Amino acid sequence: MWFSWLLLFSLMGNGGAASYSTASAAVAAVPQWDLDGVSLGDTESEVIAAWGKPNAVETDEWYPDCVIWSYMGGRNAGLCDGEVSFVQVTSRADKVNLNGRELAMSGPDLRRALGNPEFEAEDGWGVIHGPEALKVFVDERGKLVSLDLFGSEF
Repeated sequence: MWFSWLLLFSLMGNGGAASYSTASAAVAAVPQWDLDGVSLGDTESEVIAAWGKPNAVETDEWYPDCVIWSYMGGRNAGLCDGEVSFVQVTSRADKVNLNGRELAMSGPDLRRALGNPEFEAEDGWGVIHGPEALKVFVDERGKLVSLDLFGSEF
């Protein structure tokens, strides 16, 4: 699952991935979106305040200095240098709260809420707003996998 969002980063980048710590610092100045109350650049304590303590903590296989906090109900947050570098809500969640607006976790509902895609790939589509991007990931059959928030400079 983590590989899917990393694949997007490689597709959107121009010759290599940016470091997470650089990305989170750039987006922290102007938060645009939050998923279920968590935004890019949030601190560990802010994530705990919003979601509680994680059910599991794993080292990110691509960025060993970063960790992925996993929660029941299909929520994950990547943290580098103590700040959120990505937020993911998987299809296991029935709903997602995007900036205070509750949405069903379904492809058609997310497309209506997010509008016309600004980019598309085999594994999904997304929109970019300033320094942040939201991507709807789908599997090979087109079934929803997750909604991910990350820095658009990847």
